Amino acid sequence: MSTGEFAGKVVLVTGAASGLGQAASIRFAAEGARLCLVDLNDGGLEVTAQAITDAGSSSVRFVGDLGQQANCAAAVATAVDAFGRLDVLCNVAGMLRMHPLAEISVQDWDRLLSANLSAPLYMMQAAMPHLIEAHGNVINVVSTAAFLGQAYMAPYGATKAALLSLTRSLAMEFMHQPVRINALAPGGMLTPMATGLKIPDGLAMDLVGRYMGIRPPSEIDDIVEPLMFLASDRAKGVHGTCYTADNGITAG
Repeated sequence: MSTGEFAGKVVLVTGAASGLGQAASIRFAAEGARLCLVDLNDGGLEVTAQAITDAGSSSVRFVGDLGQQANCAAAVATAVDAFGRLDVLCNVAGMLRMHPLAEISVQDWDRLLSANLSAPLYMMQAAMPHLIEAHGNVINVVSTAAFLGQAYMAPYGATKAALLSLTRSLAMEFMHQPVRINALAPGGMLTPMATGLKIPDGLAMDLVGRYMGIRPPSEIDDIVEPLMFLASDRAKGVHGTCYTADNGITAG
């Protein structure tokens, strides 16, 4: 029988093929949870799934574009069909791009909106009845870009600020229901999305440096800790808030 803080719980993690999503999935498994792993990268999901098996737990995978509402419904159905319930939804998947205003294409704008805002909305729509039944919760991963203007990252910041507003608004909408909806805002973090970011030529790097922070970027495991707290019963009194873990970037 599984033991750990999440024993008996079922957790769905988007962006589970790498970075924070992968690390959180493995940690949930180590704490006894069963996982539904969601991403576009099936190869990365296989790696995560094997790590979960090694941790003594089980998982199912769903590969698809979460910007499509039908795929979000199918991802949630995959979790519920496999395990009979859903306790935690972690909307971790996202997309980061840097462009000067004049170079933001319609395709870039639409992709960021789809990945960073539409997908979490559709996932919450599909998951909410199951989460209410389980007295569960949602964690939406936003960013310090939700609070600070960041040069050359206007679409990214706009989507993250909108996701934070969505989190708070839905928390109020479901205030009378046994479900919690919160956000987590990392700062700089050593994930493939950040380390693989392409910085276009000709940008004013003094402006970019303003939001890099004085301390080094966080290790992924340092961000997993507050995510696990928000998902756990230890956070029963936490609803409609944003937990910021940014090494002091937004402090001043």
